Amino acid sequence: MPPPRKPYLTSTYNGFTLSEVLVTLGIIGIVAALTLPSVISNIQDKQFKAKFKKAYSTIAQAMQLAYLDYGEEINTSSWQEMPRYVCEIAKHLNVVSSGLKCDVIYSGSIIIDESDQYSKDIFNEKVQFLPDGEWFTKQKQYMMINPSYKNLTLYLADGTWVNFNCFRQIFIDVNGIQKPNTIGRDIFYFTLPKNKVSPSFFENNDNNTNVNGCSNPFTTEITKDNYEEDCLHGTGWGCSPMYILE
Repeated sequence: MPPPRKPYLTSTYNGFTLSEVLVTLGIIGIVAALTLPSVISNIQDKQFKAKFKKAYSTIAQAMQLAYLDYGEEINTSSWQEMPRYVCEIAKHLNVVSSGLKCDVIYSGSIIIDESDQYSKDIFNEKVQFLPDGEWFTKQKQYMMINPSYKNLTLYLADGTWVNFNCFRQIFIDVNGIQKPNTIGRDIFYFTLPKNKVSPSFFENNDNNTNVNGCSNPFTTEITKDNYEEDCLHGTGWGCSPMYILE
């Protein structure tokens, strides 16, 4: 009697077809396209926030050193005296370019022309703050500043741009001309209240500030009660006190 036959061994290979692989890769690509910009934005915001805190500390220290050097001789409550004040602060910062010709300013009094603006003789026109209409609120509204203050700007060695605006307000763009040029992301502010040495974010009775108040209608009132809401859902100016006071 012949031996029984061995059963046929069958083997199956459960793999993916080419179309299934392509569909999977397509889904991964879509998910990555949707999430990656948000991840990158969050990383950038953390970097911008850290740079703002560093710039705030550095400039605040420079302001205090300038006051120690000259005390009440620097009139921070008068817009006519602002160019000299900026030059004094610049001495204590790592400045690579200035919108002011400090040697001209030190040679005599600040000249105000017939249009009630600074004389162009004291300006380096190559150094200004961000061009009008090329920086924005978080709500995508374009911004401008009073032209009298555009050149009261310092370019620092680390890429930070510092603008002295509207009496005692200081605007900081932590990465200069590079995007996103958005308030609350890479653009911030603080202020030096009248008759005080230490910076703050609220100058009117220590309760509120009209940020960019010399550039109507591009003004935003930031108060101790609304700055968090403004940071999250408004112009973004409120992020400045929120990041420092948190």
